[in-house]
Amino acid sequence: SSINNISDTATVNAKSMSVSNPNILTASITDPTQVSEGSYNINISQLATNQVYASNNSFSDKNAPLGLDPGTLTISMNGNSYNIAYDSTYSLQNLADEINRTASVYNGNFKASIINVGTSSNPQYKLVIAGTKTGADNSFTISDTGNAVSMLDLTSIQNAQNAVATVNGLQVQSDTNTFTNIPGLSFTAFQTGSTVLQIQKDNKPITDALGGIVNYYNQLVDIVNKETGKGGKLSGEYGFNQIVNGIFNQLQPLFTADIINFDRTTGHISLNTSKLNDALTNNPIDFQNTLNGIKNNLTTYLNPYTQFNGILDQYNKSYDRQIQNIQNLIDLQAKRVQMEIETLKNQFIKMQMLQAQMNDISARIQATFGN
Repeated sequence: SSINNISDTATVNAKSMSVSNPNILTASITDPTQVSEGSYNINISQLATNQVYASNNSFSDKNAPLGLDPGTLTISMNGNSYNIAYDSTYSLQNLADEINRTASVYNGNFKASIINVGTSSNPQYKLVIAGTKTGADNSFTISDTGNAVSMLDLTSIQNAQNAVATVNGLQVQSDTNTFTNIPGLSFTAFQTGSTVLQIQKDNKPITDALGGIVNYYNQLVDIVNKETGKGGKLSGEYGFNQIVNGIFNQLQPLFTADIINFDRTTGHISLNTSKLNDALTNNPIDFQNTLNGIKNNLTTYLNPYTQFNGILDQYNKSYDRQIQNIQNLIDLQAKRVQMEIETLKNQFIKMQMLQAQMNDISARIQATFGN
């Protein structure tokens, strides 16, 4: 909510950035309270890469036995040795599958694949063993007790290396292409080259948060004035005016600093962005403390109203009871009316029966004694 946002240090200390050459890198602010405003001249001199071995020799059938002398291929990485045993029946595919099985079972950071450097009609398959992580610490070597390395002519075609950059003349390194050396900032390099990263203060988040409170307050004022005024649905319910006045009082520090202005004619408040920007620029820490106090005071003040079974809940329950009482009266009166209707119906029927009897007697008299 807007109330919570105004006490968020990331909101008050928000910063924005721009990159002069986005083809070189992309950046993100991870902690606006830590990163410093200003220009960062960044030169990417080297990208991080992984270790890659590939066979110089190629084979037309990846599934045909290679006729290897039995032996063990050993991949040495980060002080660990991963042994892959093979024999004369192994094909290029068998070697790749066994290397990948070993990596999976023993958590090795490497993977084997078979690449067709020929065509579909004239395939030429090569074995490639690549590290799954970049950085100099993730380099590896391959040794062999048999003749797989020599038969494949397996050689290193890419060394594992760190990414290297200079930031305002200071060299930094990373085992990936993402650098986190600058406090509160990270950037990811795409290619070598130079760019300028600009960090500046961003007042929009706190302006939006305070603007949200201003809008909510003004809407509340309008609703309360309309509904509690003469002819309103809540006419005479002055408790809602007390809520509005209470919120107004909690915002007093912002009125004192001229950051929020009050219109006596409409009862509305407005945000003075010029004064707000001055406070954020000149006294950010003091202003943060002021906002923290306002947030805590508003929360404390509103909690009895908004909490479960609080004052507003009690208002609703009171209205529910009044509505139910009125409905009960309506139901009771409806029942009484229905009973009265039934009584009148019965009386009417009896009168009809008496009338019929009188007509019958009259007819008999006429028949008996008439002329």
